[in-house]
Amino acid sequence: MDSRLVVAIVAIIVIVIAVALALGGGGGQETATPAAGQQTTTPGETLTTVEWAADGTISPGEYDAEVDLADGSMKLYLRVDGEYVYIAIAGKTTGWVAIGIEPTYKMKDADMIIGWVADNGTVFVFDAYSTGATGPHPPDEKLGGTNDILEYGGAEKDGWTIIEVKRKIDTGDKYDKPLNPGSTVKIIYAMSTKDDFKAIHDIVRGSAEVTIPGG
Repeated sequence: MDSRLVVAIVAIIVIVIAVALALGGGGGQETATPAAGQQTTTPGETLTTVEWAADGTISPGEYDAEVDLADGSMKLYLRVDGEYVYIAIAGKTTGWVAIGIEPTYKMKDADMIIGWVADNGTVFVFDAYSTGATGPHPPDEKLGGTNDILEYGGAEKDGWTIIEVKRKIDTGDKYDKPLNPGSTVKIIYAMSTKDDFKAIHDIVRGSAEVTIPGG
C-alpha cells in the first residue's frame, strides 16, 4: 500500500477518535448548566427541612423548588404548605426585583410582586397588578383589591437583592392568581438598578414557565 495512503488513513482514524472523546467527555460525566427558566428541583418533591423565615437569606432546606432565570442573574424559590405559598426572588442588582404571574398579553393582567431594599435597610414589597401590556402596575389596593402579602422581608448582599414573601395559595382577591400545588404557571420577571416603584426594568426582563411544588 502506498505510504501516503497509510498516513492519510491513520490521520483520519486519529481525528475520528478525538471527536468521539470530545463528544463523550473522555468517559467523564458533566452536569449541564440549567437553561434560563429551568427548574433545578423536581416539582412535587418535598425538600424543606427548616422553618421558613422572611429574613432575606435563602437557607439550605428552606424551599422546595429553585428556578434559574436570566442566565442565572435571577433566581426564584418556591415552597408550599397546606394553605400558604412562600416565594423568594433573588436578583443580581441593588434595585428592585419583580415577578408577574399569569399575564394574558405581555404584562397585562399579571399578578405582580415587586420589592427592593432601600439604602437604610428598609424593605419595600408591593402586591401589584398590571392593568396594561406595558403597565402601569398599581398596588392591588389602588384598584379596589387587597394587599395579600402576609409576611415579607429582604436583604442586599454581595450585589444581590433578595425578597421573601408569604401569601395564601388562593387569596380570593381577583387581582391575585391562585398558585395551586402541581400547577404550571407562566411568569414574567424583571429587575432594575433603581429603588423606585415606577422605575423601568433597565437590567433584564423575560418570561418562563414554573411548576408550583407539591400536588
